[in-house]
Amino acid sequence: MEEEKETRKYYKIGDVSKMLGVPASTLRFWEKEFKQLKPMKNKKGDRIYHLKDIDILKEIHYLTHEKGIKLSKASKKVKSGTLAESPNTELLKRLRDLREKLVQLKNSLD
Repeated sequence: MEEEKETRKYYKIGDVSKMLGVPASTLRFWEKEFKQLKPMKNKKGDRIYHLKDIDILKEIHYLTHEKGIKLSKASKKVKSGTLAESPNTELLKRLRDLREKLVQLKNSLD
């Protein structure tokens, strides 16, 4: 089951919401604030997020929730790609992914 999640390329808004620990309304708000986010929509109008969108959302979440940066500054950083150019970005991404997996593992043990 865990392998199935790792091979998926598209996620519904509810899945992404749970993944990041933010309400779906926050994701829809971020979509308006960050022009880089362009989730597809199916025939019913449901948002479908690609892995690239999820990476951007994780970056936004990290900047706003963990670093405490205001949306306006986070928008500028994401737009300019400042974090993407940092040598520690890949390491931070891996650590966040590892942390997410450890939290999921902990929750499954409870």
